[in-house]
Amino acid sequence: MELKVKDLLAMEPMKDAVILGGQHYIHNTIEGVTIMEGPDLARWIKGGEVILTSLYSIRNFDEKEIKAFFANLAEKRVSAFVFKQSNADISNQLIEAGETFMMPVIQLPNEIPFVDVMYPIMGELFNHQVTKLQYYKEIHDRFTALSLADEGLEKIINTLEELIGNPVALFDRNFSCMISTYPGLETFEMVEKVHFYEPTVGIKFPHYRQIVKYPELDNCKGHQIVVPIETLNDNKMYLLIGEINKSLGELDLIAVENAAISLSLELVKQFAVEEVEKKYKNDLVEELISGKIQSISAIYEKANVIGWDFMGPFVAVLFKINRLTDSVLKQKSGLSDRSHYLVHEAIHHYLPNGIISNRSNLFIVLWKVERTNPNDPSWMKEIKGISQKIQALVNKQVKEIAVQVGIGSAVSDITDIPKSYREAHDALDLGETLNGLESITAFSELGIFRLLRHIKDSSALIQFIPHSLKELLEYQQANQADLLKTLQTFLECNQNVTQTAKQLFIHSKTVVYRLERIKEITGMDFDDSEEMLSVRVGLKIHELIQRENQES
Repeated sequence: MELKVKDLLAMEPMKDAVILGGQHYIHNTIEGVTIMEGPDLARWIKGGEVILTSLYSIRNFDEKEIKAFFANLAEKRVSAFVFKQSNADISNQLIEAGETFMMPVIQLPNEIPFVDVMYPIMGELFNHQVTKLQYYKEIHDRFTALSLADEGLEKIINTLEELIGNPVALFDRNFSCMISTYPGLETFEMVEKVHFYEPTVGIKFPHYRQIVKYPELDNCKGHQIVVPIETLNDNKMYLLIGEINKSLGELDLIAVENAAISLSLELVKQFAVEEVEKKYKNDLVEELISGKIQSISAIYEKANVIGWDFMGPFVAVLFKINRLTDSVLKQKSGLSDRSHYLVHEAIHHYLPNGIISNRSNLFIVLWKVERTNPNDPSWMKEIKGISQKIQALVNKQVKEIAVQVGIGSAVSDITDIPKSYREAHDALDLGETLNGLESITAFSELGIFRLLRHIKDSSALIQFIPHSLKELLEYQQANQADLLKTLQTFLECNQNVTQTAKQLFIHSKTVVYRLERIKEITGMDFDDSEEMLSVRVGLKIHELIQRENQES
């Protein structure tokens, strides 16, 4: 229990003392006591003291000097000003200063020695410190025992609630609730955020208070204390205490500090365990995607150890971290641990039970899918939808990277996973060339690009562009781009003039006119199916070369 000015007034030596000013501030906390020897007292005190004085050193101060003197004391949060003096003039100035600077000004009878006031205060403060130390040791031992017993985060949170009598929750970096002792604390809306750190409140961890309202509690408002918990690899968590039942006292904050330390240690321990588990998982996935499986039964045994289910169809899905800023050289030099952690966290958020491993800037997911038949497309829609959510979650937190996705084909047996993995890799490479660093590309949708992918020499590709299309590509008039776009759209719309016009937002007569012009320039025969196939392939080759030239 903290010692307050009101407790001082209840002591025997103070029974005849009179509060002249600042009576509304008798709840100020007392942290020490000292006798004033000179007018520069504020330079030598730590703060929170009760000042005892005969006013001798400031007896000649005028009103301005009195105000300046009390302003300095207020900066040091002096809890009370106790004096012995019968001079009515200076007493009036003290009364005004006490009200202005929120400090009780108390007149002590002249016959009461200062030591009769000092000793009881010092005794109470000493007892209070002993109580705090005993409580600190008790709480420290309790949380240490939880850590040694490997009780986990939930037990730490529940113990803290029991000690402080208020609900407690642990939130992750994205402020998604991980553990809560009270459902109403899991959802809240910010009203006001007040950053502050008072060393005297009993908690060494940097923290802040915020005013929030709880939708699940009829939008009632309340205070929260938020303590960021730092662990390894930028894995930050937030400990939230809702002051719903009562305001936290000094002993409560001792419990909060010890809980924060215990949580930090638990998270570090979890990180270490996860690192070992991650290596085990990475080795297992590496064995699968390489196709160098020594024993199928051994693979299933390893999977059972970590709870992975290898039964059923799988799709290899690759998430690649691309840097959007800085030079290509810096891009190749590696990405930050924080970027890796954020992507890893986002994938696990949407695939909590997924088969996931990591290789440099690549996350490999063996995605278990449900297929009613080999041609069932629903799994592709699901993968793309969740991949978009993962991209959005990462983009919300960090702007300098982009997550690109490559999707292989579904395979029914784990022995075929290498095939799906190679396809996902090809989808990544071509997706970046065709659609950029944030694309989601499925191998099955690449069409003719799957063949072109394996031809590295651009000059070799050019020979597959038919002569008629080359004539259009080399056409030097201003409308060349319009003609080329019309031809491409016309072929994509299965040579339907009406659909082409809709796609290009032009009149169908304009489409017909442009097609006639293309015939004149190139000699194309739109009724020749083989020539049209050659032109469509040529357009794809042209697009691929153009994109490669832009990147080089």
